[in-house]
Amino acid sequence: MNPARKAALSIALLDQHCILRDGLESLFGGIEELAVVASVSRPKELSKCFNVLQLDVVVMGLIFDGHDALRHITDWSESHPETKFLVLSQLPEMTCARRVLDAGGNGYLMKGSSPSALVDGVHRVAAGGVVVSAAIADQLLKDFSKRTTRDEMNCFDQLTALELYVLSLIGQGHATAAIATKMDISKEAVSTCKERLKTKLSITCSQQLMQIALQRLGRL
Repeated sequence: MNPARKAALSIALLDQHCILRDGLESLFGGIEELAVVASVSRPKELSKCFNVLQLDVVVMGLIFDGHDALRHITDWSESHPETKFLVLSQLPEMTCARRVLDAGGNGYLMKGSSPSALVDGVHRVAAGGVVVSAAIADQLLKDFSKRTTRDEMNCFDQLTALELYVLSLIGQGHATAAIATKMDISKEAVSTCKERLKTKLSITCSQQLMQIALQRLGRL
């Protein structure tokens, strides 16, 4: 770690395996706009880090001492909403990715992912995006489509043209700042629009908003 170097994104590593953490620290340490500010092996150690560090992204494993970390992700995402959580695991993504997102995580990648995919994943979750493989994204979309009823689709009649445009940009993978730049409005205005979308579409989290955006993108 290089605490003297200021970086756009501060990263914490949480994994039982020191070798993996060392490898990630080496990878991220070679990128100017990233800095690893903590590397710990247990969830309770990360909890302590929140008391003294401002963390942008936590890159973490899922299993600790035979137990999954989903409860911790839920607690941390609620108490530290400014921090994003990217899970890096060897467990089957078709089973675990959805659980991570439902718990409040922001992404799920397999441990066999390429270094470029890991770096891109960190940037994307930090920007407010959701990171999963293409196969998982397709499955989430199919599942959402099966759950969508005619009444739910009628909710789109309530949306303004601006809200529909924001929704389409979300579906294209743009985060709040990028949408604000593209539309020439403030980030606060985009955030307010997102909250209105959630209310009108009767959803509660950004992951659901992304699923709806992906499902509707081809029709907007």
